Amino acid sequence: MLTFAHSSYFHDLLESFSSGVVICNIRGLVYAANAAASHLLGYTPAQLADPAQSAGIIARADAPRAVARFLAAPLKHGRKPDPLAIAYAHPDGRMRRFRLSGSLLLENGKIFGILIEITDVTEIYRLHERERSMLLGIHAAQQERIESLSRFSLAVAHQIRNPLMVIGGFTGRLLRGKADNDPEAETLAMILGGAKRLEAVVRAVSEYARRRELAPAMCDPADLAARAMEAASQRTGLAARLILGPPVGLLRADAAFLSEILTELLANALESMAAAGSVPPDGAVSVAFARQGAAAHVTVTDTGPGPDATALAFAFDPFFTTKAVGVGMGLPIARRRAEDMGGRLDLGRGASGGGTARLVLPGEPPAETAPNHPLPTILP
Repeated sequence: MLTFAHSSYFHDLLESFSSGVVICNIRGLVYAANAAASHLLGYTPAQLADPAQSAGIIARADAPRAVARFLAAPLKHGRKPDPLAIAYAHPDGRMRRFRLSGSLLLENGKIFGILIEITDVTEIYRLHERERSMLLGIHAAQQERIESLSRFSLAVAHQIRNPLMVIGGFTGRLLRGKADNDPEAETLAMILGGAKRLEAVVRAVSEYARRRELAPAMCDPADLAARAMEAASQRTGLAARLILGPPVGLLRADAAFLSEILTELLANALESMAAAGSVPPDGAVSVAFARQGAAAHVTVTDTGPGPDATALAFAFDPFFTTKAVGVGMGLPIARRRAEDMGGRLDLGRGASGGGTARLVLPGEPPAETAPNHPLPTILP
């Protein structure tokens, strides 16, 4: 093999490779390298073959130990090394990006060396960095636009709220001075109802646009769900059984945000089940909790008819509602709060009908875990 390695055919073969090629012997020393490898690494073939310089060349990589393991895989462990991506400080002062791949050199079934192919992927990395910078710039511009729209929405809501209070206040005052059979009473009641509806829209827009600082703390999601059910029932005037799944212990989350999300989801479930006018006697809403690593999963399901395809497509669009009288901002606000917490909120149909809302929140491992109970807790 050594005779072949010193032949002109062998060197012509090495030079035919467009990528850099370095051949090491069983001791990890370089005994052959092509011009492409010399150019990529910034050392002459003689310097690459000098044992005194090998450690310094390897040290130019951002992960010298990974390179050492790459070389040790075939030479010490007799297996082909996995491809390795490294950053390399070239002697000319520039940083290069290389991809190393290795092939075993065998003679009579024994490994006598390793062929290392060096591919320059610097431009690919630079392209990715430029693309990443561009995307970050676009994201920053979008965030600035969102913040500007939020500030504009709050300013408009404030300007509308002031004259609206005057309209509603004086209309109510005039209405209180009218007898029930007064023909103007009905007109004033319609004006007052419109003012109240517009006030609800302004309040919802302000709540949607307002950004609050997170205040994460350890909280009991089951307790928050029970409280949210009470709030949803008071707001909608509807009631149903609440079925809580087995507890998962305490979660680190913003309790106010999580409670707000659960209230909106439970109110939506109650109103869905009462599509025919009232909640059926056997109507129930289930709230299940689960963990996947540090993430917390909350699933809210109901026994109603479930949303249709149109409702699912536009459920989180501001002002979309299937109710005769409604603002249509509950679910958009709930999703906004979930995103503010770094999570996501989705809505769908259950496998056996009914609506299903899935909330996923990132988090930390639980400080303490409550014992698992085989049976769920049912609250009237």
